Amino acid sequence: MNRRQFLLLATAGTFGAALGVNALMKRAAGTPVEADTNLTRLYSASDNPHGGHFLTRLDMASGQLQSCAVPMRGHAVLPLANDAALLFGRRPAFECAVVMFTEAQNTPISATAGRHFNGHGCLSAAGDALFTTENAYDEKRGVLGIRDSKTFQHLGEYDTFGLDPHDVQLMPDGKTLVIANGGIEQHPDFGRRKLNLDTMQPSLVYLDAQTGKKIAEYRLPDRHLSIRHLIATADGSVGVALQYEGNLYRQQPASLVAWQPHGGELQLLDISTADVALFNGYMADLAYDPQQQILAVSSPRGNHTSFWSTRERRFLHAHSLPEPSGIAFLPQQQQFLVSDATGGIHRFPSTLQPAPASLLHQFPDKRWDNHLVIA
Repeated sequence: MNRRQFLLLATAGTFGAALGVNALMKRAAGTPVEADTNLTRLYSASDNPHGGHFLTRLDMASGQLQSCAVPMRGHAVLPLANDAALLFGRRPAFECAVVMFTEAQNTPISATAGRHFNGHGCLSAAGDALFTTENAYDEKRGVLGIRDSKTFQHLGEYDTFGLDPHDVQLMPDGKTLVIANGGIEQHPDFGRRKLNLDTMQPSLVYLDAQTGKKIAEYRLPDRHLSIRHLIATADGSVGVALQYEGNLYRQQPASLVAWQPHGGELQLLDISTADVALFNGYMADLAYDPQQQILAVSSPRGNHTSFWSTRERRFLHAHSLPEPSGIAFLPQQQQFLVSDATGGIHRFPSTLQPAPASLLHQFPDKRWDNHLVIA
């Protein structure tokens, strides 16, 4: 199957009785149509009911949906210039895909020998280098692959100083990379089997983006809390979504969300044992409202979306949704968007007190997967 054969571009018309999603959001928020000029598109990996894998883009101004078939299940999305986006393969993956929406083409990016992709990546401050989280599986170490962001030629790699690097973010100083080392040993010969749960050592590591030198490393008291997903805020703080690899039948984790204020220590956010049990040991995507200092985190295995106060360092409230996955924050509307596995996109107001969600739209042929990115 060649690139054009497996990349099929499908465009749906404006939904909601000729009222686009963007207009629905503005009407609900009381925002004039002219006020929204910055937030234009949502990106996410998705599946269809038949198991096909796609990169999907929603134009929030027109209400049009585009889905491009890809050869692997995707994870995180990185929008690029020239109407393109990079879909990272879900671990363990030996391929990523650069999708050109307007031309109905894609360019596969293959992992180098002895490596597989781990689902995430980011650009350098200058935009010329692409960093990808990878597993050097025979060497039992994590690496950041370094590629030219235009040609995707492999240029080298950095050690992540831990196993199973999953998420990576560029800090607002433009000089520092923060990496979530999940701590889990895996090998493609064993699929997604976890090989070292008794000895795993997750870590949050900061690297110099120019040299790969380790700047700092942080760990949590419970080594069964795998550090998976990150969000780096404009002031240099970092939010962390965790996944528990201990025995949930014996005990619940102390928390599943951590926060590191700029210049401070990595700390678990407070939550009761009864509340943390809602999330079935598993947190996924994050989004942040800096004004209210609210961190939103999805739990697809727990069927809940959770909200946390970083000012008070504690859990606020949670809302039931069917396998919520991607989360994005809309600053102009002071709202979070959350996608779910049934094709729904929901709107949550950013509040300290519980407030009901509103369903923006239901796509019956979409199964939203993993992350939701605004560009």
